Amino acid sequence: MKLKFLITLLFIPVFLSAQDILNLEDCRQIALQRNRKIKVADENQHMMNSFYKAAKTQHYPRLGANGAYLRMNKEISLLSENIFLPVIPQEAITNGVINEIILGRNPDLLEQTLVLDENGNIMRDENGTPVFRNYAYLPADQATLDLDNIFVFNVSMKQPIYMGGKIREINKMARYGEDLFKAKKSITKTEVILETDQRYWHVISLQEKVKLTTIYKGMIENLITDLYNIYDEGIITNNEVLKAKVKYNEVDLKLLKATNGLRLAQMALNQTLGFPLDTIVQLSDSIIVSYQYQENNTLTNDAIQNRAELNMLNSTIKIAESAENIMRSRYLPNIGLSANYLFMNPNPYNGFDNEFGGDWNVGVYVNIPIWHWNDKKHTLQATKHKTNAFRERLEEAEELITLEVKQTEFKYTESVKKLELTHIALQQAKENLDITQDSFDEGIVNTTDLLEAQTMWQEAYSEYIEAKTENKICESELLRATGQLKY
Repeated sequence: MKLKFLITLLFIPVFLSAQDILNLEDCRQIALQRNRKIKVADENQHMMNSFYKAAKTQHYPRLGANGAYLRMNKEISLLSENIFLPVIPQEAITNGVINEIILGRNPDLLEQTLVLDENGNIMRDENGTPVFRNYAYLPADQATLDLDNIFVFNVSMKQPIYMGGKIREINKMARYGEDLFKAKKSITKTEVILETDQRYWHVISLQEKVKLTTIYKGMIENLITDLYNIYDEGIITNNEVLKAKVKYNEVDLKLLKATNGLRLAQMALNQTLGFPLDTIVQLSDSIIVSYQYQENNTLTNDAIQNRAELNMLNSTIKIAESAENIMRSRYLPNIGLSANYLFMNPNPYNGFDNEFGGDWNVGVYVNIPIWHWNDKKHTLQATKHKTNAFRERLEEAEELITLEVKQTEFKYTESVKKLELTHIALQQAKENLDITQDSFDEGIVNTTDLLEAQTMWQEAYSEYIEAKTENKICESELLRATGQLKY
C-alpha cells in the first residue's frame, strides 16, 4: 500500500500561486516580447524601414547653402607695369579700329591724332605702329583691387530629372531590404519559440525527474525502516540493512544532481524569457503525449510555402536584380536641373565695391558616359554572377529544407515509437515491482531482489519521462521545419 500511494503522487498536480504559474503559451508570448534576439531583430527592421524612407527622398530636390570668408594678404594688381594708352578722337575710329582713310581726308584730325614728320607723313615706331600725339598714362600701382575681406554665400537647388533608373532601383532595393529583414525577424521569432519550447519541456522533464527521485528515495527510506524492524526480530543480518543504505546514498546523490540540473534548466529558460537568471518561475504543464502519428504527405509543400528562409532568399535575389539594373544604368545619361543664388562682398556686379551684391542662375546639367575601359561592363557582369549565385542558393535551400523536413519527420516518428516502448517497459517494471514487493513482504525474495526491482522501475520511469520530453521537442522541431511554428 505504501508503494502504490507513493507512485500515485507522480500524477497529482502541484497547486501554486496563479500569479507565478506559467504554461507553454505564456512562456512563448513572454519570450517574443522580452527576448534579446527579438529586440535585435526589431531594431534591424526599424533600421531598414528608415533606409526605405531615406531612399524615397531621392526623388525630391536637394537644397543647400554654403558660405565662406577669406582674408586676403595682398592686393590684386590688374597690371604688371605702367602702360600708356593712346588718345584717339572718336571720329577716327570705325568698328573699333583707327580708320587711316578718314584721317587722310581730314588733315586737321590727322594732325590732332598722330605725329607727322616734316614731310607730313605718319611717324611709326620700330614695330610699324603709328605714334600718337597724345597718350593717357595708366600707372600699375593704381590698377589694383583692395579685396582684404571677401564674403561669399550661395543657396543651391538640384532636382534630378533622369538618372538612368538608379533612383527607382534604389527604392526597390530598400523595399526588398525591408522585406528581407521582416523574413529574418520571422526566422528569429521561430528560433526563439523553438528554444523556448526546448527549455520549457526540459524544465518540466527535470521537475518530474526530481519528483520521481524523491519518491524513489522515500521508497528506499521505507525499505530501510522495514529492514530495521526485521533485523530487530533476528530474521536478517545487518548486511541487508547496509545494502539498502548504500542504495539510499546513491539515490540521495541522484536527487542532488537532478535538483542542480533543474535549477540550471530554470536559469536557461529565464534567459530565453528575458528574466533575471535567478527568477523563480513555476510552470503549470505536465508532459501529456499522444502515442499515434498521423502521416501527412503535404509537409514538404507546406515547408516550401511557409519557410521564411525562402522568403528571405527571394528578397535577396530581387535586391541583386535591382543592383544589376543600377549597374546597367551607368551606361545611360544623367540629367538634372540646378538653380543657384550667389551673394558676395565685394560686389562683382558693381565694380567690386565694398558692399553685398547677388544674382541667380538656373541651368540643366547632363552627364553622358562615353568611354570607361569596360569598367561598367565588368561590374555589370559581376552583379549578374552574384544574382545567379543567389538563385542557386535558393534552389539549394529548397533541397535542404526538403531534407530537413524528412529528417524531423523521421525523428518524430521514432520518438513516438520510443514513447510507446518506454511506456510498455514502465508498465512491466511497475508490475515487476509490485510482485517483488509482495514477495518480499512474504519473505520469498531478499533485499537485493527488491532493490533491483525498485531500480528497474526508477530507470524505466526516467526513460519514459525522457521519451515524453523528446516527443514534445520533436513535435516543435517538426512544426518549425514545416514553417508552422510562427506567430
